[in-house]
Amino acid sequence: PGGEATVHLQAQLHNWQPGAATARVTWQILGPSGKVVAATNASANLDSAGEIQLEQTAVVAAPELWSPESPRCYQLVTTVENAGQVVDSLSTVFGIRTVAFDPDRGFLLNGQPYVIKGTCNHQDHAGVGSALPDALQLFRVRRLKEMGCNAIRTSHNEPTPELLDACDQLGLLVMAENRRLGSEPQNLACLEQQIRQDRNHPCVFIWSLCNEEYFVQRDAVGARMYQTMQQLAHQLDPSRLCTAAMNSWSGGKPDGISTVADVQGFNYLNNSDMDGFHRSNPHQPCIGTEEASAYYTRGIYENTRLYDSAYDDNKPGYGATAEEWWKYYAARPWASGAFVWTGFDYRGEPSPFDWPSINSEFGILDTCGFPKDVFYYYQSWWTDRPVLHLMPHWNWPGATGRDIDVRAFANCQEVELFLNGRSLGRQAMPRNSHLQWSVKYEPGILSAKGYTDGKEVTETRVETTGEPAAIRLIPDRDTINADGEDCSVITVAVVDTAGRVVPTASNLVHFTLNGPGKIIGVGNGNPISHEADVWLSPAAVHPMALDDWRMLKIPDLKDRPEVAAEFDDRQWPRVDIRSAAGPLAPEEAAVYRTHCSLTTNDLADAGEVLLNFGMIDDAGWVYVNGSLAGDAHDWQSDATFEVKKYLHPGTNSIAVVVKNHAAAGGVNKGGQLVFAANPAAAAWQRSVFNGLAQVIVRTDPQAGDIQLSAQADGLTEGGVTLHSQSHPVRLLTP
Repeated sequence: PGGEATVHLQAQLHNWQPGAATARVTWQILGPSGKVVAATNASANLDSAGEIQLEQTAVVAAPELWSPESPRCYQLVTTVENAGQVVDSLSTVFGIRTVAFDPDRGFLLNGQPYVIKGTCNHQDHAGVGSALPDALQLFRVRRLKEMGCNAIRTSHNEPTPELLDACDQLGLLVMAENRRLGSEPQNLACLEQQIRQDRNHPCVFIWSLCNEEYFVQRDAVGARMYQTMQQLAHQLDPSRLCTAAMNSWSGGKPDGISTVADVQGFNYLNNSDMDGFHRSNPHQPCIGTEEASAYYTRGIYENTRLYDSAYDDNKPGYGATAEEWWKYYAARPWASGAFVWTGFDYRGEPSPFDWPSINSEFGILDTCGFPKDVFYYYQSWWTDRPVLHLMPHWNWPGATGRDIDVRAFANCQEVELFLNGRSLGRQAMPRNSHLQWSVKYEPGILSAKGYTDGKEVTETRVETTGEPAAIRLIPDRDTINADGEDCSVITVAVVDTAGRVVPTASNLVHFTLNGPGKIIGVGNGNPISHEADVWLSPAAVHPMALDDWRMLKIPDLKDRPEVAAEFDDRQWPRVDIRSAAGPLAPEEAAVYRTHCSLTTNDLADAGEVLLNFGMIDDAGWVYVNGSLAGDAHDWQSDATFEVKKYLHPGTNSIAVVVKNHAAAGGVNKGGQLVFAANPAAAAWQRSVFNGLAQVIVRTDPQAGDIQLSAQADGLTEGGVTLHSQSHPVRLLTP
């Protein structure tokens, strides 16, 4: 603060025009307010097909520094002129901040110690899998920031640029991870592509070059491969250090990757002696690359054959509970903090249970982004705002008089628990810990008050609810962009007559949507749910084989009368197109023809009609009733064309003009018409899991109101209106 920042600028120019070029590059830096704060330029002469890299520096006085708490971004506008005419321009978002590591003080952001409170994440969300719309990236980043998370690790792949854009604008540090260890050209090329793509993002603070390379991470071969990758990373990006996520290391003299890595990465404090490593290597910076791997199921408070309880009790042998790992790191500033495995549950790697589980249960949030109770443990100790959370829910029919394990996550100094207005005791909250009571169950209100310096600062309650009575729909955003891409993430809650979420509800809910939008996915966070996340039309499909083909070789391809609908091909020789190759020799051409008879019902019942060939070798032009339906130029792939608009009841002609270039070619591997019935109306549905489910609605390119309604047997219908606007609605709000 109070100083100035030197911004290093590079522009790679290539002259694509046939003659020489006189290029001038102008750089303008716009501050967070949008005003120009610095500018410079450079010029060069390029020959035809020539390339050059121009470099300059620009000084920004009194820069506004980027951080997760204040994600202030700048914009670099690069303009290229040739002979005074603008020929290209590019806008690049970047930030100004410093990142460093100190062996004793840990990670430093803008010169100050900054503890990493991070999560590891795959790109995966209920309803859409890994194909996340940009708005959903933002939704997930906001969820993590609400918890107090200030960093993510993109385990174990390079991140999509849209995720980094969200982290830049909303404020999350990123450990950007490379897929695998390797010094061969292909892997180095992948690493180079990643660094060039992502190095301007201020959120990226370190490169992770590999994860848990079991067999080589502690030997000389692994060290050499890692060193080659690290040297390339430093060459491409001198501003950041590199680490490796290691699940084994020496507590004495370092070995393998530890001998060359800029920053030592630790996966799981129970795997080796972290304190011993630090004592033996006092000059080596460190960071926790992966921790916890504890198990939780949202809304479940007993361990069963299919679910783990949401209490912070369950962990694998190599892992730690939230409280165990965080207490350890909080007491060791040199360790820089760490990344929890994981922020969100994700598909695959079902843990701790096998089938019928279909996703992990490591997440602090489930696959929908609904918080599990442990979310509030982290929020208690990762934020400064008052937090007080009670668990479990208070719906235990038939359990009156039974002892219930009640716990509180809070960051106030003391917590007092009440049952139906009676105090059950006041306890001091140990730092980075939790409080616990054994309470004999009776229906009603379980409540708590939090005190700091003797004053009440917060309170909370859980109540015994009534039976499910209605559905409530709650959008994360009710005004969205009519661009065919923007989304609203809608919580589906089953509530009682008082509007309270019923924490044990499992009702099957049906959804109906009207207006310029569509549902793209549903979910509920249940790790053993086998309900469909995406609705697929059960449209009937039936094929019609096309077997009676005739062929005539032709001298050239131009203006062939043989493709006309009424052309008489009865004297042509028959040909079998089901063969694997041939019959055309290199550089031969031919016209293939066949006919098919269709009824009015054949066409009326079909939503689409596809004309499919197993192979057209090498190039082909397909005509239906004399009209060009399409062309094919890849002999290794089948060729498919949508042809319903060219067909009519009665006799139809199909012609294919083929040119073979090499080996034996022609129309091969069969041909058919495929009739797909008109799809049925969408029948979206999902059961709520412990009271909650989720629907993701995407806009169409047209503006207008979108109405989503939800129905379930015996429940009052729920509804919500989304306003889809043609003028942009700002998505990136910190």
